[in-house]
Amino acid sequence: MAAPLVLGVLGQHVRQNNLSAADLGSTLKAEAPSFQRFLPAGLGSLFGGASNLTAAVPAKVATGNRWLWPVVLLVALLLCLFWFFNRTKAPVSDAVQTASTAAANAGTSALGDFFKTKLPDGVELNIPRFGIESKLISFLGDSSKPADTTTWFNFDRLLFDTGKAELQPSSQEQLGNIAAILKAYPNAHVKIGGYTDNTGDAAANVALSSARAKNVMDALVGAGIDSSRLEYKGYGDQYPVGDNATEEGRAQNRRISLLVTQK
Repeated sequence: MAAPLVLGVLGQHVRQNNLSAADLGSTLKAEAPSFQRFLPAGLGSLFGGASNLTAAVPAKVATGNRWLWPVVLLVALLLCLFWFFNRTKAPVSDAVQTASTAAANAGTSALGDFFKTKLPDGVELNIPRFGIESKLISFLGDSSKPADTTTWFNFDRLLFDTGKAELQPSSQEQLGNIAAILKAYPNAHVKIGGYTDNTGDAAANVALSSARAKNVMDALVGAGIDSSRLEYKGYGDQYPVGDNATEEGRAQNRRISLLVTQK
């Protein structure tokens, strides 16, 4: 809002006094000492070298407008400070969001094309070909594969904020699909396991993984699954599936998994 005002005042001053570009520059330099009186202690030195930037040119100053220049320059300084501090803050959140979005997009592309499938109770789901939903449906529908303690299914579209246990809203689609599958197979019981990488304190990692697993279980209960069919446990950095020495491996280890304990 202030920028057009500043430019308008400068333009009017140039027209009224028939100033050239050199004259305008000289006028601004001539008023610099007056402007420095308005600055807090320490900031005046920022303009100390202004007189050395260009050769001295006789100033053509309208004495009637001398009071206006400190105000104009002060407004310009405030605008510059406002832009600078907002510029230094903005890229942080942008970078985090970009990285998060890129990672999510990369994970989704590896899941294959989405397709529609009908569950035994007639409910139709739109799921990725290689996602947890497809694998879980296949396992529950295969009578030749009994429940065991080693066949875990990794959730592939659950998102948490870094270091926190709260599920992001985008996780609701997959949680709804899993709830629909469990409703279609009412005899199935499952265990939710939470895992982290090995970064940080081991006890804190167990607590975080446990809280995340519990929130997933609570979300399934909220979607209509009886709590007696569900259990959860946090394992922290135990049972890694990737190399914790690499970022890719650590990302693989930060996961929520599902184990069918009864079919």
